Amino acid sequence: MAEQKPPIEFEDIPLAHARQLTRGPRMDPELYQTLKSKIQSLSDQAIRMSLPEGSRFTTMKNRILRVATEVRVPVTVRRVAGGLLFWRSADEDIQQAREIAERLQGARRRHRARPGRGRRA
Repeated sequence: MAEQKPPIEFEDIPLAHARQLTRGPRMDPELYQTLKSKIQSLSDQAIRMSLPEGSRFTTMKNRILRVATEVRVPVTVRRVAGGLLFWRSADEDIQQAREIAERLQGARRRHRARPGRGRRA
């Protein structure tokens, strides 16, 4: 009788390699390095960046913010015609962002507290 091959195959993989496989490339390495160097070099000027073909503003904003968090540089990102603008956040930018976040959280809490506004099943 011929030996049957099991329907499911298993393969042992080193844990470090498995972690790399699950993450996948979230951002082009060249873009990452460029953003990292630009963000680290920010001083008293802003950088205007045109959006690459097929990219959305929100995606690029999140990428910039992710890299800025990794290099521990606070940045402010704004939409402009044809792209976006970002600069090193000043104290007033950070304060304004906190105030807006507080307002939004307060509105969200008030909305949740209203009776009869639950989800429909």
